[in-house]
Amino acid sequence: MFTIIFAFILGFALSRASTCTVAATERLVMRRRIDWLLGILVASSWAAITLFVLAGFSNMPLNLPNASGLTSTLLIGVGVMGLGAWLNGGCFIGSVGRISSGKLSFIFTFLGLAAARTLNVHQGLPALEPLPRGVRLTMEDDWLYWVLLGMFLALGIWSCIRLYRRRQQTIFALVVMGVAATLLFVTKADWSYEALIGRFVSGAGTTPDLVFELSVLALFVGAVLSSVFNQKFKIKMGGLRLSVMNFCGGLLMGIGAIFVQSGNDTLLLWVMPSMALHGFVAYFGMVGVVAILIAGHSALYRALGWTLLETEH
Repeated sequence: MFTIIFAFILGFALSRASTCTVAATERLVMRRRIDWLLGILVASSWAAITLFVLAGFSNMPLNLPNASGLTSTLLIGVGVMGLGAWLNGGCFIGSVGRISSGKLSFIFTFLGLAAARTLNVHQGLPALEPLPRGVRLTMEDDWLYWVLLGMFLALGIWSCIRLYRRRQQTIFALVVMGVAATLLFVTKADWSYEALIGRFVSGAGTTPDLVFELSVLALFVGAVLSSVFNQKFKIKMGGLRLSVMNFCGGLLMGIGAIFVQSGNDTLLLWVMPSMALHGFVAYFGMVGVVAILIAGHSALYRALGWTLLETEH
């Protein structure tokens, strides 16, 4: 029951915060503004702070995500996921926000994610074996653990100051998003909507208690209700071009998630807060790929003398 509640809260806060790695990266590249990216990291920071408190002051069993090795598999996955997110006009998190606000072309994103699960692209390729066990930073002997924890704490304090001084609804939503995500993953460590898509595509059927399915439904219901209450919900069909881009983007994002063994939503809100080193490499590597694609696209338009239009997403 708690899993469903936390998923609903996460969806509600996610939509209210309008969080998307692609949009934040585009703002950084095109406008030299880092505020949206810092906002996303605020959510990750509060996820880390919540996990730190639970680990230190509760008896709750914590089934942390696997720490994977830094291999060619991971790097290929990061590149493919970044390309997919750029084509899609939104990451795993951003896609939930877009479709919950009524942008129906993003339905094709989820169809692309489902298609990726049917390809079995990771099988039969020697260079793409399952990721070996990697490094999870610990407080006992890793100085980098304390550096990263300090950065998370600094962002947490910064968000509290912004919240106190400006009463910003978005900051509050990001804080709630981070806390709710950690509580959700703690109650069900393998949770993600992409994993549910994979379960259906593989023919595994529903889970016995339907908690997995109902929690994913709760995520989207919470996001839609938040969009409606915030007067952001507006049905927009898009067109063939957007639908094709969304499908191709979802397909590539899904393939990348297979290689990385998680989408950027899980990386940001669960893998990085758990101090698995590969999570930081994968997430910021994806940001780098998206930034290069945005900058390259902009440079090409300028070279051809075309006007760079704002994304239709």
